[in-house]
Amino acid sequence: MSDLSIDTLDLLIDDFIHGNPAAAILFTEASCRVGDAVEPKLAQLLESQFPAVRFTVVHRTDLPRRLADLGVVAFPTVIVWFAGKETARFVRAFSMDAVAEAIERPYAILFGH
Repeated sequence: MSDLSIDTLDLLIDDFIHGNPAAAILFTEASCRVGDAVEPKLAQLLESQFPAVRFTVVHRTDLPRRLADLGVVAFPTVIVWFAGKETARFVRAFSMDAVAEAIERPYAILFGH
């Protein structure tokens, strides 16, 4: 578990979502092999094609209450926000192509790319 309190982590997640024009979070857990495989692929996709999207990973044990608030019930889950609004959600089995396709239009509108 993180050294930060749960309330501090909740605030950091809110700041991350609402303080960036575009944000993506991978929610996973320690025993999630799919999450382990998705993380580097998602990081590479965002870095190469959507560099303005801020990305982080949140583990289930860090924020169990917040995960429920966000409706995260299975792992891995990727949620993408533009201007603080959820734009896309991917759960368990999904391709990087599907993620890229979901991000492409709102990214182009927001950043003109």
